[in-house]
Amino acid sequence: MQTPSKQQRTLGLFKLIMITVISVDSIRNIPIAAQYGLSLVTFYVIAGATFFLPLILITSRFASEYPNTGGSYLWIEAAFGKKIGFASIWLQWVYQLIWYPTIFAFIASTLASLIHPAWETNVGFILALSLIGFWSMTLISTRGIEATSWMSGVGAIVGTLTPMAAIILLAIFWLKAGHISAVPYKATGLIPNSQDLQNFGFFANILFSLMGLEVAAMHAGNVKMPEKTYRRAMCTAGVIILGSMIFSSLALCTVLPPAQIGLINGLMTAFKAFLDQDHAGFLLPWIGAAVILGGLGTACSWILGLARGLQVACQASNILPILHTLNRKEMPYRILILQGILYSLLISLFLVFPNINNAYWLLSALTSQFALLYYALLFCAAIKLAGGKRKLGTGGLLSIFAILTSIIGFGVGFIPPSNIDAGGIMKYELLICSGLVVFCLPLIYFFKQKQVASVEIK
Repeated sequence: MQTPSKQQRTLGLFKLIMITVISVDSIRNIPIAAQYGLSLVTFYVIAGATFFLPLILITSRFASEYPNTGGSYLWIEAAFGKKIGFASIWLQWVYQLIWYPTIFAFIASTLASLIHPAWETNVGFILALSLIGFWSMTLISTRGIEATSWMSGVGAIVGTLTPMAAIILLAIFWLKAGHISAVPYKATGLIPNSQDLQNFGFFANILFSLMGLEVAAMHAGNVKMPEKTYRRAMCTAGVIILGSMIFSSLALCTVLPPAQIGLINGLMTAFKAFLDQDHAGFLLPWIGAAVILGGLGTACSWILGLARGLQVACQASNILPILHTLNRKEMPYRILILQGILYSLLISLFLVFPNINNAYWLLSALTSQFALLYYALLFCAAIKLAGGKRKLGTGGLLSIFAILTSIIGFGVGFIPPSNIDAGGIMKYELLICSGLVVFCLPLIYFFKQKQVASVEIK
């Protein structure tokens, strides 16, 4: 396993916060969360307390205790051994591989809304732009952590936090101008509609919108003074992420009824409605460009982070030697190329589904399912490591709640939301189960290999 030299520890507090924010805080998630209406606040509070807070605590702790490139793979491997460690990084890598088409489809749709709205759901246009975008971010990733951290910083500030702040302010002005909120601000609206069980299918995606905090730990070998930096970065980023997601999602459903919010183009539709009322439509291209930049920054952060984690796992477990090689920037360029090829095949699914929104939701749902399996494993590792070093404390107890939340989220993930035409629950569940089986098959190969000694807990 390669450990960066002191000269390579170039990530300070600000850069680490920006990488963490851009890894989680995606403006793409706003239309999905806004589908809940006012009850999204309740779901975010529940998900924040039972999932996000434990994730902040264990990430800040273990990133400090294992300050080497590899992140959560190192923690899970220390708890359960090489095989389970590799299974965890595989799950994490796979769920992001399935997620990439959704973020690049969102980026392509946003660009289409600016140049030719009729192309927002055009399969050919979405496919072409998604391929160009992904391979461009892959090229940037091969240039090293400096290039990627710069992209993440600009994407977080200009492309994520700025548009989120803008939509919140515009919603306030919208209400002050005398417009009636599309979602009534009443206490009863905070209570989720439990009569329609299908609406809970969105809860898995609420959880997913808070996932990814630990990806910053993949770069622990490049962080200055990780013992202090990680705790400060995780707590600061956590507050920014949770606050921006709740208020920006509320702002969106303030101007558009949840039923009218498109999963891909709902955000730009809301911005257009805001700006048109003030005769400020000329600002829409600038906002669209910022949203696109934020999406690219998010994708770039994940493309490199997960590739580095998988490379460390393959090298430590002595499998697939062809993937061990690094370029002169110490980046796993072969894994980057491999995931680019697999992504190109996966994005072609948009050609199979007649309705892009349905394909978009299916990939989002499948992403959440793999992610929740990974997080359940991550929190189990946190409990084991905590119990091995000291008595089970607050972090361990919160991890138990997080495991239960992950299991519940995984269960409701098999239920299609009421406004998604999935062709029936049975068909939907069959598609989700098929995806889970197909992407888990490669693990059979690894589990047949000879067990390698586990890392000792220091």
